[in-house]
Amino acid sequence: MTLMIGIMADSHGQADTIRDALVVFADAGCCSVYHLGDVCDSTHPETANTCMRLLQERRVKIIKGNNDQAIVANLSDRAKSPVSAEVLQTLKKLELMQYYRNAMFIHSLPFIGELGLSSMIGSMGAQEIRRFCIEFPRRILFRGHSHNPEIAWLQGRQVSVQALSAGLQLNLSERIPCVVTCGALTRGLCLIWDPEENYIESRLIR
Repeated sequence: MTLMIGIMADSHGQADTIRDALVVFADAGCCSVYHLGDVCDSTHPETANTCMRLLQERRVKIIKGNNDQAIVANLSDRAKSPVSAEVLQTLKKLELMQYYRNAMFIHSLPFIGELGLSSMIGSMGAQEIRRFCIEFPRRILFRGHSHNPEIAWLQGRQVSVQALSAGLQLNLSERIPCVVTCGALTRGLCLIWDPEENYIESRLIR
């Protein structure tokens, strides 16, 4: 039986996009789901409780994004907060990175030991892609932060980048190591990964 993995990111407090993505993943038979951060929106913290409840009810594995961290930093010491104490504590404890098989799941950059919390806001340019591919030669990096879905990998010494249009299936076997940006839920996009057959498919949530 193929074990499909659902991947989403950057819902920015829009609970309906999370619901829609979860339907896509359920229909595809995904056995596990990751949210790559910015579940919440720091300018609309009142949406955090609903979004986090949805993810926790479905046992979604959540990576911390910069908006999630901003809510913790802005509201943790306030007497009155639109975000429950339980959700604030959960956001605070979210991991910056998780692993499954040869995949790494992160909000933006994988160089956490060096960058710490700044890894959530760093840009993934050609220099960072090249560094990742050299330091992690057998890995796939799934990331959010940038709302544009794409895959990047090394061909010789050159970085190749391909946009991931909705409905596109792409085999990763000859592109590892590679960096996959899954696209934003706010743009109606999510991603499905088949770790057995090693392909990805960009999906619309509506």
